[in-house]
Amino acid sequence: MFFRKMKRQPGPPSLDELSILDSEIEKYEALIENAPLKLLEQKERERTTIPALDDREQRQREKRFYAQMTRGQLINERRYRTRNTVLFVLLLAATASLCWWIYSELVRNGVLS
Repeated sequence: MFFRKMKRQPGPPSLDELSILDSEIEKYEALIENAPLKLLEQKERERTTIPALDDREQRQREKRFYAQMTRGQLINERRYRTRNTVLFVLLLAATASLCWWIYSELVRNGVLS
């Protein structure tokens, strides 16, 4: 406790320190003045930019595929897809009717009330 730290008396700042402080002040003032313009530019850029699509490669493959097909091949492709769709609908109908038959039999025999 005998040795106390003496407070250092700040002297006048040197010219180098003043110039550094002035340059920092100018930098921050310019940043404050230009901030609204930068925000507006960024919002405009975000508004006009279209984000990348996830299925872009798939669509390009389909486009190339259909560009290379002839008219007969297109008709065959549509026929094949239609046949698959009809078979899928018939499968769903058969599954639904089978489930309904099982449910009605369980209710009729008293298993389900």
